[in-house]
Amino acid sequence: MSDLVTLSIPVSADLLVLARLTAATVASRAGFDVEEIEDLRLAVDELCISLVNEGGGGRLELEFIRDAGLIEVSCTHQATSDDSVVDAVSDPSLEGLSARILDALVDAHGRDNRSGYERAWLRKQRARQQA
Repeated sequence: MSDLVTLSIPVSADLLVLARLTAATVASRAGFDVEEIEDLRLAVDELCISLVNEGGGGRLELEFIRDAGLIEVSCTHQATSDDSVVDAVSDPSLEGLSARILDALVDAHGRDNRSGYERAWLRKQRARQQA
């Protein structure tokens, strides 16, 4: 049985803590250990930051899906009319760095387009199944 948690927050560095807290709570409820929870928190932070231009406004729409030792997170940046829709990381070296960070923290990640908005997503499997 899977659970879906959604979170919508304004783009603001001080509110990203809500995304990290939600990730930690969902992972804890899924039986992830402390190290896995911290990896997921860092990965969600990187996922959100990778979508937003510095100083960009709008909202981040996040979905957390918990299903039998697996967490899937997707993040979409919904820009306001004054903001550019994601040219998120215009520096390719930063985009590569973000991908390497996510490679180290999660099992799979990527980007695609959903309803005209760029979406970043990740998947993390719990390392040990509970007895």
